[in-house]
Amino acid sequence: MQHERGTDDLRNMAPTLSALAKHDPFVVEPGVFERFTHQVLASVAQQARPVRSLWLKPVAMAVPALAVVLFTWHALRPGAPSVSTAWPMDDQVYSTLADELDTYELVEAVEAGDLPAFDEVTVTLTPEEAMDYVDQHQIDLNEYLH
Repeated sequence: MQHERGTDDLRNMAPTLSALAKHDPFVVEPGVFERFTHQVLASVAQQARPVRSLWLKPVAMAVPALAVVLFTWHALRPGAPSVSTAWPMDDQVYSTLADELDTYELVEAVEAGDLPAFDEVTVTLTPEEAMDYVDQHQIDLNEYLH
């Protein structure tokens, strides 16, 4: 009785699953396992093995070694032009000054005519921008009005 009730439940819950045929899916024809090893060995024997040349492995190892030797010889040979990494004179002087001096010393070292005029700054703000600035910096306008 329980078995029929379980089958009825399966039909109600999954009608497609319960409609599948009830047979063993893992059936093989007779003699498959007896012939299997012979078939595998026959297929392995039929496959052609690629013939590798004996010279391929030594050449593959010799090429990188030769490249290292040639690069070393080229870099260390006498009379090889040296690679110059020097900056132009202006950049070299600037980098030396920047390393040795702080910002105030750099400003003092520059001639007065080369510096921009910092004494005159003109800023034009709309009333909304001015109020935003006052709000952002929390400026008390009563101090400036009296």
